[in-house]
Amino acid sequence: METRRLRWEELPTTVRTAVQERTGAVLGAQTIRSGNNNALAARLHTASGEIFIKGLPRAHPQIRAQQWEADLGVKVAPIGPRLLWRVEAGGWSLLGFEYIAGRQACYAPGSPDLLLPARTLTELGERPLPAVALEPVEWRWAEHLDDPADLERFAGDTLVHMDLNPANVLITQKRSHLVDWVWAGRGAVWLDAALAVIWLLTCELHTPASAEAWAAQMPAWHQAPARSLDVFAAANAEKWSAIAEREDWAQGLCHAARAWAAHRNR
Repeated sequence: METRRLRWEELPTTVRTAVQERTGAVLGAQTIRSGNNNALAARLHTASGEIFIKGLPRAHPQIRAQQWEADLGVKVAPIGPRLLWRVEAGGWSLLGFEYIAGRQACYAPGSPDLLLPARTLTELGERPLPAVALEPVEWRWAEHLDDPADLERFAGDTLVHMDLNPANVLITQKRSHLVDWVWAGRGAVWLDAALAVIWLLTCELHTPASAEAWAAQMPAWHQAPARSLDVFAAANAEKWSAIAEREDWAQGLCHAARAWAAHRNR
């Protein structure tokens, strides 16, 4: 669900004051436009340094997912940014994270950026499941499967990020970082690699074969039975087709998911 993005200056004074009790004076703010899930997302220039802040009104339907993200924020560093503080004030829930000075990943074929996300997803897949109440993610495809028993193919006990939009993969000199964990959950170890295939295919210079070849760098990819990948590709084609019927922004993902499903169904 898309949420209108506010500027820092539009927050109620009581909310901004509560934040500055944590950060010191805010000397400037830059609104971050990417992403649809937060009413506020900004880079704050503060007396104590750079901070990334995001948040929602307490009454927003996504507030539960933000709670998961807050719980994960103290456990996922350095894969993700470290949570520094949480502020509840004026009907708002705000999270302050360390600011990662990176650039958005390029998923084009031959991009040097592609190696780093593969390493990061491998690192994530090898971590033990954190002690956080995470939603089992397989239910997100329940309405797009012909056989409900196929849901078990996507189940597992690995922390999965689930939203590998290149805007959520920041490249620094040493590594890539995954940001925006609002859709994270518990699932099969290979899910992120498979979802990344669809994101690579939104760059139309990739083919399904080249995107799968990239995913094959990750050990997790090889833990996915071929039939499970077939079912997963078909379910995502159904899912993104349904979303694209009502949301224009999903057209690229719809085209990519259909291309991958057709490739798997040859």
